[in-house]
Amino acid sequence: MRIGTSNNIKELVPIFMDGFTDENVPELVYKIHEEKIELYRNRIGIAGNYFFGHLHDSDILSMKKTKGKDLQLRVNDYATQAFACALVDKKNIALEKTALKFPLEITSSGTEHLSLNTVGIDGWIHPCRFRQMDEYLYEEIISWEEGHIEIAFNLWVNRSPRDNRFLLLLSCRHLNILEYQETSWKKYFGNTYNNYYEYFKKERSKGRFLSDYELCKKLIDEIEK
Repeated sequence: MRIGTSNNIKELVPIFMDGFTDENVPELVYKIHEEKIELYRNRIGIAGNYFFGHLHDSDILSMKKTKGKDLQLRVNDYATQAFACALVDKKNIALEKTALKFPLEITSSGTEHLSLNTVGIDGWIHPCRFRQMDEYLYEEIISWEEGHIEIAFNLWVNRSPRDNRFLLLLSCRHLNILEYQETSWKKYFGNTYNNYYEYFKKERSKGRFLSDYELCKKLIDEIEK
């Protein structure tokens, strides 16, 4: 199923069904989803460190169209933020945890389709005005081939008068991941905890899930053994 071939989330992105509709995701859909992860994990390069749930709960710092059609989505990388917060607590570092920002930028080029959408309880997708979102929930790769990428993003907005979940649909030739977390890390911690950050990055690159404060606390204990 490709973007533009269906206007119903149950057909286009069935893994998101339970978030937008009153129907549960069938077991077969979960199985297909896991198979897609294994298929794409080594195909998508650096995006593999962040997709497949690793950006869940990341605050959206900005979201806009560039050049009128390309996507620029900047988020506060939740895993790095959680690790930094755990380190601040462990070492009693004088930093305000709520102010910690570790930007990660997702940009598209050669964009063929970019739309923000609401989804009815029946699953029908309705384009809406492009606007700022508040939280990154999940993404689902619809297709990732050389020169053609299609992704659906499940996003959240606070204080919406009707809907809180929105569906961002993107079809493009290239998707770039720009990492600014290390610059922020050095700004906050200097060189004092470089070995902690390097270990964190190494484990993350292996696919280890670290987008959780308690898991990051355990990682710090592991580093200090």
